[in-house]
Amino acid sequence: MEGDIFFLHGWGGSRDSLRELAGLFEGSYRIHLIDLPGFGEAPPPPLEWGTTDYAEHLAEYLTKSDATRVLLVGHSFGGRLAIRIAGRRTPAVDGLVLMGVPGLPAERFSSRSIRRAMIRGLRRVFKLLEPITGPGPMNWHTSRFGSKDYLNAGRLRTLLVRTVNEDLSDPAKAVSCPALLIWGGEDRETPPGLAQRYRRLLGGKTVLSILPHKDHFPFQGTGAHLCAFKIRSWLAANADK
Repeated sequence: MEGDIFFLHGWGGSRDSLRELAGLFEGSYRIHLIDLPGFGEAPPPPLEWGTTDYAEHLAEYLTKSDATRVLLVGHSFGGRLAIRIAGRRTPAVDGLVLMGVPGLPAERFSSRSIRRAMIRGLRRVFKLLEPITGPGPMNWHTSRFGSKDYLNAGRLRTLLVRTVNEDLSDPAKAVSCPALLIWGGEDRETPPGLAQRYRRLLGGKTVLSILPHKDHFPFQGTGAHLCAFKIRSWLAANADK
């Protein structure tokens, strides 16, 4: 075996989300497909948890599994956790693969930041007027502007809000291991510009691969083989250094 690969799925997903991609590494690596707490078959975490708590939980699992030469592969929410674990410079972590990871604030005066400010401002107005108008305007605002993840979050909604509002700039800067960014060229949830910003934060050991015609889930369907090829090529290149 060449080491251990931990596959960390996105919000609302489960270990099955990355099973096809993970299967392409069986036989060469020890594979860890994990249901993150609150998803799949895993029990929910305490209500006060945030991504730091998830990262500590995963770091403990990593230690207990006697994993060596660890590669963390994280998609979206799972990528947030991978950054936090690698940013702690956990000794066993040798590499990081990130796919469609949010976690950086919208750039000032960008169309996205202006839209978010307007949505939040409108919500504050509706909140102030709620004693007069009742819950109708607030309910409309939630259904109109709430993301699919937010609407389906259930008891994890508070955790999701904390997660969405966090800034991973400092943890990303603290990462010292080599990193590979695999991004869908047509990703609308975490646009390729975000990958460029992560590349600058993660430093000179970072490689960015943008896949044309792929969206926020570049590893689905035929993308699984393409992503596996990118990862294997990157691992081989780093082994030669």
